[in-house]
Amino acid sequence: MAVVKTMNIVATTGTYVKDGQEKKRYLTVGTLFMYDDGGMSIKLDALPTNFDGSLAVYERENKPQYNQGQQQQQQMPQSQGNIPIDHQQIPF
Repeated sequence: MAVVKTMNIVATTGTYVKDGQEKKRYLTVGTLFMYDDGGMSIKLDALPTNFDGSLAVYERENKPQYNQGQQQQQQMPQSQGNIPIDHQQIPF
């Protein structure tokens, strides 16, 4: 059984006004997985605090993919060697 398609699950969290028109504000709360045998499963990651119980399913948008490996290398600091840690000084 292989996943053949994924879709976004969204909840309406409120409204806003743009160019004089009231629009709905959406929050992606999970993913719908569709399998090659016709089955489906849902993975919810979050629910908004003002959740009314209604969810909608939308096609995923195609976003440009970046080379994440290069981004992580630039963001990760280089190791400075083994630094001794005094565990008594950690506040938790």
